[in-house]
Amino acid sequence: MKVVRTYGKASSQCNNFDKSSLLFGKRIPANDRQQIKDTLGIQNEGGMGSYLGIPEDISGSKCKLFAFLKEKLLHRVKGWTGRWLSKGGKEVFIKSILLALPTYVMSSFLLLLEICVNLASAIAQFWWSSNPPKRGIHWAKWEKICAPREEGGIGFRLIHEFNLALLAKQLWRLVQFPDSLVAGVLRGKYYRLSSPLRTGAVDTPSYIWTSIIAARKLLLLGIRSKVHSGYEINVWEDPWIPSTPARPARARVPVVNPKMTVCSLIDFESKN
Repeated sequence: MKVVRTYGKASSQCNNFDKSSLLFGKRIPANDRQQIKDTLGIQNEGGMGSYLGIPEDISGSKCKLFAFLKEKLLHRVKGWTGRWLSKGGKEVFIKSILLALPTYVMSSFLLLLEICVNLASAIAQFWWSSNPPKRGIHWAKWEKICAPREEGGIGFRLIHEFNLALLAKQLWRLVQFPDSLVAGVLRGKYYRLSSPLRTGAVDTPSYIWTSIIAARKLLLLGIRSKVHSGYEINVWEDPWIPSTPARPARARVPVVNPKMTVCSLIDFESKN
């Protein structure tokens, strides 16, 4: 309650406990739940609604959980604004509206391939159909349509690849801003003595963390560790050699010290 009151004073907002709700984990006993409710003065339990367009409860089947994305997309496609568009109008409509609909969700969660395929299928059907909602003839593969213009495509986004790019951006923020609030929370739970780029297996990770880590391989293809002192760079694991893409050192003989850092390779007198 002290935290809640402090937040109210800092934000100049009055907390309405009648409209507030509590979300409990499955392992919280009923007696503890009721005691927390009575202490806070909040009797409503949440978890079934949504916040900023994202479901509050992320447990259960992810296909059912994110099925609303396709429903929203089909609702836009079936609207009167999309029925009599030219090919140029459809291109603008797809790029500015349809492909932008799931962006906010994809910036935090990794969508299953099945969901990405369903979304791409709905967009492709809209693109090829001359009289929606009737199905038109698909004259080319969707991957070819999504290729850049200089390669003969139109430049539509591949949904799964774009999803990974958005998640890689979130992972890069954890690296660039380690003192941020979200980085502090995730570091305390998942990589307390390490880096978000070098985390190992984690017991019962959240879906958000699983999603962010799924983009680590993609991020490592485009970054390189600056040596500086070299105390924090692992010789055999971190991409510090400036090739394209950057890579760690490769051992010609069996590695004796797998935890060796780059500083042990530096002659501090000559700086070589």
